[in-house]
Amino acid sequence: MFTEKLYLDHLPPALLDHYLAKGWYRMGQSMFTCRFLMFQGQLFPAVWVRLPLSEYIYSKRLRKLFSRNASQFQVVTRPGKINMEKERLYQKYRKNFSGRLAPSLKVSLLDDGNINLFNTYETCIYDGPELIGFSFYDLGKDSIASILGVYHPDYKKYSLGFFTMLLEISFGLENGFGYYYPGYIVPGYSKFDYKTRIGKVECFDERSQLWVPKPDFSFQNLPTQRMEHSLKEVKGYLDELAIQNTLVLYPPYEANLIGYWILDYLEYPMLLECFIANSTAPKRTVLAYDTIRESFLLYQCSVYDDLSDFFHSSLLDNVTDMPLQLELLIKEDLIAESASGKEMAHIIANLGEND
Repeated sequence: MFTEKLYLDHLPPALLDHYLAKGWYRMGQSMFTCRFLMFQGQLFPAVWVRLPLSEYIYSKRLRKLFSRNASQFQVVTRPGKINMEKERLYQKYRKNFSGRLAPSLKVSLLDDGNINLFNTYETCIYDGPELIGFSFYDLGKDSIASILGVYHPDYKKYSLGFFTMLLEISFGLENGFGYYYPGYIVPGYSKFDYKTRIGKVECFDERSQLWVPKPDFSFQNLPTQRMEHSLKEVKGYLDELAIQNTLVLYPPYEANLIGYWILDYLEYPMLLECFIANSTAPKRTVLAYDTIRESFLLYQCSVYDDLSDFFHSSLLDNVTDMPLQLELLIKEDLIAESASGKEMAHIIANLGEND
């Protein structure tokens, strides 16, 4: 699957290092990974990044920000703890946040439970007696994972969210950690670009399973680009053959995150729905392109559920050039697999002739 979630009953520090190094990250009390994201009706790639700390030096600009805030505010670093003071600040932050956030810190970090599998630390920023910012980060054996940064909206000009990242990096340097993991960046969606401002980050290459310095990472051949190009190739062939088809985005590709993990559903975020002229079966004929196997997969599917209610209104209201398929599609039969788009188009054409 392109989006996976793993529930654990224990997480030793070395095991957290292992998952982080494979492009996984914390979600509540589980670990997850993803390769795709959907924002405002568009599909984007997720590129996991990390910062090596062994030879890290703050740039002049970062030192200036660090020194300015460190001299003006009080900073406290300690084992992480959720309390009402942080919850109140979180709610102020959440109210002014432009995206989606969990309804509370407890839900975000503990899945609304009382047990934390992670060795979580916090860095808190005070202006006198008032808490104006804080962050939570998890410690592995050799790694730090930045999980959540929160700041008071009235202090936005001080870049406190970014300042907490610098404080986390400072903690890592002082305590001999090797890597700092801030999550993913999203090429084409600048909201996450701040994560590359911390220094010379590396990007995780899913094909080689290696970390590559950002300047050497290929941003021209990402999974989203390969998937869209490949499906449009087949679409072109089908259009020439006058076979009706529709290229769609498929948000339920990550249905395992909302409780459908036991089902064998389609896990591809972009699909080519094919309408076979002579077919009277209630099944759906759907083409996917697997960017890991580098192969087309033609499935016959059934509809399990309509998941419209699970997706945020911003996703539904800002559709661009592709319609959304919001019904959860279950794999009934793998009809064919091929690395050739032209061959797959002829297979689809023959389905109509054979019905």
